Amino acid sequence: MAFADEITQTIRGVCRPLAIILYGEKRTLSTDKLKAASVCIIVPNDTDKHALQHTLYLAIVADVPVNLTLYTVQEWDALTEDETSYAAWIRRKGRVLYEQGA
Repeated sequence: MAFADEITQTIRGVCRPLAIILYGEKRTLSTDKLKAASVCIIVPNDTDKHALQHTLYLAIVADVPVNLTLYTVQEWDALTEDETSYAAWIRRKGRVLYEQGA
């Protein structure tokens, strides 16, 4: 199973994200093998992000380091309105792995 599918399945098994976005992949030049990944997760507004992030880091089993960034829907909506924000950059550059209702 590919990394993107595995991480999506794991995240969805732990919580009910509204979206999962892969926004960073570091790969080796010679083999194109994945060395590290960054994933953004959009969660409901009432989510305890700190506790969820801790749970996700424990649940994710990967051969490479995985960086998780979590935003609530309210944070995501507000931050993506500012095109200079990190969230807006993730929205522009990232690849949506999962979107609720999509």
